[in-house]
Amino acid sequence: MDVNVHPAKSEVKFQNERLVFSVVQKAVRQALIESMPVPQIEAPTIAYKEPLEQRELLWTSAGSDGHLTGLSSAFLQTPRVSLPLLRVLGQLMSSYIVAEGPEGFYLIDQHAAHERVLFEKVQEQRAKQKVEVQGLLEPVTLEVSLQQDEVLKSHYESLAEFGFSIEPFGDRTYLVRAVPALLYKKNWVGMVREVLDSLSGGDWEESMAISMACHGAIRAGQALTDDEMRELVRQLEQVANPHTCPHGRPIMIHLSSNQLRKEFGRN
Repeated sequence: MDVNVHPAKSEVKFQNERLVFSVVQKAVRQALIESMPVPQIEAPTIAYKEPLEQRELLWTSAGSDGHLTGLSSAFLQTPRVSLPLLRVLGQLMSSYIVAEGPEGFYLIDQHAAHERVLFEKVQEQRAKQKVEVQGLLEPVTLEVSLQQDEVLKSHYESLAEFGFSIEPFGDRTYLVRAVPALLYKKNWVGMVREVLDSLSGGDWEESMAISMACHGAIRAGQALTDDEMRELVRQLEQVANPHTCPHGRPIMIHLSSNQLRKEFGRN
């Protein structure tokens, strides 16, 4: 810091002005955040939850009993592609669930399967206007690019329908107070940026639902217990389309009894 830049000592010059400005800006912003009252979420149909402090469950959409949240009976009454009842045998490479059914052998991609379950859950909640929202312990500032800012402003209300509580907070900066429950403690910031960069035309809402399901789903390489695998398979049996993930990739490989006999030369 140079105090001799002005004869009357009325000015000082910092060696790194950008750094000083950034530190002061951050301190002022944090002070404003702490002093701002938490607004009420206007949508009365949103199921709002208080911030969680306990350890994150494996299933990010789990209910209070610890089970993976499934689809309601009303939603399950719609026509669907049937999947036979399967018996879980184990897990392969911490990524695939091995199961058998009356029609043979099944190898299930656990990430794709959970992604399908969550995608249909998100679509169901939006259709009923009962999105599960999770409040954040502290509001998070989200800074976006000029292009992202334009997209966000044009889809502001749609983001609220998906469970995001976002409010403007300066130039291309927003304050996030709540997120969809299935994304709590996930990398939802990266997901929002990714969606804002890739949105186009009328497929915005479906792209958002797909991205939420993808980021909220269990990952390949994640070890599951027998109960967790059975729960996931049970829910996969109940979705409308159990054979492909929202991206269109296959969820499972099926080898029929006849195929297995043929492979082992038992014609």
